[in-house]
This record gives sequence, C-alpha cells and structure tokens, in this order.
Amino acid sequence: MSAPTAVERTVGRVLLAGGLLSIALVVAGLVAYAWQGAPHVQDIVGAVHARQSGPGLDVYTTLGEVRRALGQHPPDALALTALGLVCLLATPVTGVALAIVAFWRQGDREYTAIATAILVMLLVSFALAAAG
Repeated sequence: MSAPTAVERTVGRVLLAGGLLSIALVVAGLVAYAWQGAPHVQDIVGAVHARQSGPGLDVYTTLGEVRRALGQHPPDALALTALGLVCLLATPVTGVALAIVAFWRQGDREYTAIATAILVMLLVSFALAAAG
C-alpha cells in the first residue's frame, strides 16, 4: 500500500474536520433543544402518528431561515442542528473543490477535469433540489 499523496491528505483532513464540525453542531443543537424544554420525543412521535395538532416545530428549508434563526437571542437550537446538516452537505463539496486546486497545481489536467465534473454534478444536484 502506497503512502497517501498530498491531495489525499488534504481532502482527508477537510472531510474529517467537516464531519467532526457537523457532528458537534448537530449534537450541540440537540442538547440545546432538550435543555430549552423542548417537547418530549414521545409527544412528537404521537403527534406524527396520530396526526394530532400540537405545538409546531420550526423547520428550516433555506439558508436564509437558518441564518435568521441563529441571529435571534437566544439562537434557535433547531437552527444550530440545521447548520450542522448544512456543514455536512458542504463538506464533500469543499473537499472536491480543494482537490481541483491541488490537481491543477500538480499539473494533472485529467484529474482536474474529473474533479471539476464531479463538482459540477454536486452543484447541479443542489440547485435542482433547491428548485423543488
């Protein structure tokens, strides 16, 4: 087994850091949510299964909504969890973008083109998902 290349080390570090940051944000958001006296899990599950009306939960569907909710005082705990999920989605995109730069600097045009195609596919999939 050969030693990892500089590109592999860089992308690996980005993926690890992004994953750990995402986990930390999601856990912090869930802990804050529970700390704020959020509804008990049984109440939420019961409301979903029985289609009962109850206290509504905030659902963030855009980055603007997450940003506004985090700007409140105190910040919304579910928005912090949503930010963790956004970071989780952004991590591989960041890794691919850094790989493009690294391959370009190494003069590896073939892998630069492949990584660019992958980045375009990721961005198009995000755009299609955002469009509905």
